[in-house]
Amino acid sequence: MKKKSILYHDKIDLFALLKVILDGKIKIFIITFISFLIGVGYSYQIPNDYLISLTISKNNNSEFQEKYDLLNTLLNEEFSNSKLAQTKLAQISNNDTNELILNKFFNELQDREEFLLYLGDIEKVKEKVSKLPLEMQEKELYKYRKLLNIAKGPNIILNLKWDNIDEAKNILKNMINLTLINSKKSIIDELYNRLEHEKKLISIRNLKRLTYLKEQRWIAKELNISDNQIKFFTSNTYYLMGYMAIDKEIQLIENRDYQNFKFIKQEIDSLKKESNNLMNYNIHSAKVAFLKNTKLILIISILLGLIFGAFYVVISNAFKSKIVSKKSILFKYF
Repeated sequence: MKKKSILYHDKIDLFALLKVILDGKIKIFIITFISFLIGVGYSYQIPNDYLISLTISKNNNSEFQEKYDLLNTLLNEEFSNSKLAQTKLAQISNNDTNELILNKFFNELQDREEFLLYLGDIEKVKEKVSKLPLEMQEKELYKYRKLLNIAKGPNIILNLKWDNIDEAKNILKNMINLTLINSKKSIIDELYNRLEHEKKLISIRNLKRLTYLKEQRWIAKELNISDNQIKFFTSNTYYLMGYMAIDKEIQLIENRDYQNFKFIKQEIDSLKKESNNLMNYNIHSAKVAFLKNTKLILIISILLGLIFGAFYVVISNAFKSKIVSKKSILFKYF
């Protein structure tokens, strides 16, 4: 018998095509089953990764924030004429203190040093990295950076891809705590540096003033001007104030104890002892998503099996039809 061709006058005979597919259903089933097994094997090979998402927000009720705000105000008021104080004042007017602290914390997170530092102590990571040559270990550890995504909007969002939920939460918790410590240290150091910077500026201004006063006093002494001679004078005729008044001003500058500096330093020392509650987060509120979609993998493998099975049956049928057709032609001639 001649096999019915699915082509009829260069057109596809859908009924014939459907019959060919139905006739080859066992082959299609076998191919689909093999594809399904491949999908199961592939799914088994993929690690069970999870995406752990944690939100970190500003702490609006932080005692640290209140004291930090106060110190900024004290420094800006005390040294309002300095460029550094004016810059800091402009920053605070554009961003509230909580926003400044959030930005510092975010910047500290960005380099992921705290993440890699803690990651290096995890047993399975340490074991994997330790097998590599020494010059490759740091490079291999650095690759783990891509597992952590950090996004900033009104809040900071941490997304960590990991194969163990509890371990991932511990990584995030320890990383955040270490970052909080480093952020707090950075804030405290900045306040100390600002204070020292302003003290140096005042010392330089005092030194210049003392040099000027001593020059004017020498002139007043040479001219034997002990008391004030005129009500109005210029910077070049300050000696007319008289060397007695100039001596008094020199004495006041040299004996100034700067209690305000001591008070601000005490407040910074006190801030250093405050609890490290710069940010607001709860590790138990972290959202967990399973990244491996086994169901989707199996559905795709079944669909691919059906498609390849159907193609195989159709092509196989077409190939057999050509062979039968050639045999018929040869039979006619012989």
